Amino acid sequence: MSDQTSPEKSPWGWKALILFTIGGILFLGFFYLAVSNEPDYMPSQKAKENTQQHAFKNAPAMSQEALDKAQADKAEREAMSADMHNMSADEHAQMSDASSAHGH
Repeated sequence: MSDQTSPEKSPWGWKALILFTIGGILFLGFFYLAVSNEPDYMPSQKAKENTQQHAFKNAPAMSQEALDKAQADKAEREAMSADMHNMSADEHAQMSDASSAHGH
């Protein structure tokens, strides 16, 4: 009887050994990454999260010039929309207030 279990005599041979070795290395690499990174819900990560949020709460989202320009653009759009529908600015403002109150 011949021994068919050695890599030299099996049909897959060294190819299977190499494939399993590469697969094992990939598995151990992913396993290492999963174990080495702490998830967000760990207590040590909660302290970091709070300190990072503080920086954004105090900082303005837009500069004052950008806010002024945005308000001017909004007023211009409202005026153009009112002209298109032959409404006064007050009628248009009342209509937009009513629609925002209803959630539309």
